[in-house]
Amino acid sequence: MLSVVLIVRDEAAALPGALRSLEPLRDAGLLDAVRVHDTGSTDATRELAGAWGAQVASGPWTGDFAAARNAALEGVSSGWVLSIDADERVEADVDALRALLTAGRADAYAVSIRNDADSGAWTHRAERLFRPAVARWEGRVHERLVARTGAGLPVADVPAGVLHLDHTGYATGEVRAAKSVRNVALAQADLDALAATPHPDPARVAQVLLDLGRSLVGADRLQEAVDAFEALRSLAPGTPQALQGTDAFARLLLGAGMDSVVLHLVGELRAGGAPRAYCDWLEAQALAQLGQVERAHDLLQGVDEVVDTAGRRHPQAQLDELRSLLRSLRARVPQPR
Repeated sequence: MLSVVLIVRDEAAALPGALRSLEPLRDAGLLDAVRVHDTGSTDATRELAGAWGAQVASGPWTGDFAAARNAALEGVSSGWVLSIDADERVEADVDALRALLTAGRADAYAVSIRNDADSGAWTHRAERLFRPAVARWEGRVHERLVARTGAGLPVADVPAGVLHLDHTGYATGEVRAAKSVRNVALAQADLDALAATPHPDPARVAQVLLDLGRSLVGADRLQEAVDAFEALRSLAPGTPQALQGTDAFARLLLGAGMDSVVLHLVGELRAGGAPRAYCDWLEAQALAQLGQVERAHDLLQGVDEVVDTAGRRHPQAQLDELRSLLRSLRARVPQPR
C-alpha cells in the first residue's frame, strides 16, 4: 500500500532516527518498502540503510532535488509514497493512515511538518504523501509535486492526528545559512535554464523567482532578494507566488525599518486575500516602530495565531513577544483620562 522514499547523502548520523520512526508502520503491515536513494555518500549511510532492511539505490547528484526525488521513485510499485528526509521523524496513527489511503479521496496530500529551530518551533504543510502513478517532482530547489499529465494537481490536507513529521534539519542559524547559500545556487541555475528557454512557463518563472528571493534572504544577500521579489511582483501580479513574494518583501523591509512602505505592502496583501490576522500582525509591528503604539495594540487584539501566506504557522512566542513589547510601551505613555 505505502512505500517511504528518501534521498540521502552522508546522513549516517540522522538516518537511523528516521528509519526507527517508520517501525510502527512496518510492524503494522502498512509498509511495502522503504527506498533509500543515495546520491554519493562517503560515510556509512548505505550500509546503515541496508542493515535496517531498506532498499538501497544509488545515483549521481546533479544539483537538482526534483531529479533526485524522481529517480528515487523508479521501481516503486506501491500505490502510495510518503517522501521524507533523513532529518525528519514520522509520527502517525497507523489505523487512521490506513483508512485515509484506502479511501483515496485525493491523489496528493499535504502533511503537517513541525520544524525545530533555535529561534522557536514553527509548522508548515508540504506535499509529501501522493500516488506516484499520478504525480512527480518538479523544481531544482524547493521542489514541489505536479501532475504527470501536466494538468493541475489538487492537494488535500492530511487530517489532524493522522500523520505529521518532526524536522530537525534547520535547528541552528549556521545550518540554515549554509542551506540557503546552497539553495541560492540551485535556484539561480533554475532561473538561468528558464531564461534560455524560448517560451518558459510563466508559473515556473514565478515560482523560481520566489525560491530565489527566499534563499537570498536566508543567505543574507538582502538587496539581491529585494530585486528578486520586485521582479516577481512585476512579472506575475495576482499570482499566489506574487502574494508570497510580497509577504517576504514586507518582512524584509520591516527588519530594515522601512515601516511606511511595509504598511503599503500590507494593504496589497489584504487586497490579495492574505490571512487577516497575519496582516494585522505585520501592520501592528510597523505601527509600533512608527510610534503608533495604541493603534498597534488595538490591531493586535483579534490576533490569536500567526499563519502567513505560505501556510507557515509562526511560533506563538513571536506573538507573545510583540504583545509584551506593546504593553511595555503603553506603560511609558500617559493614557488619556
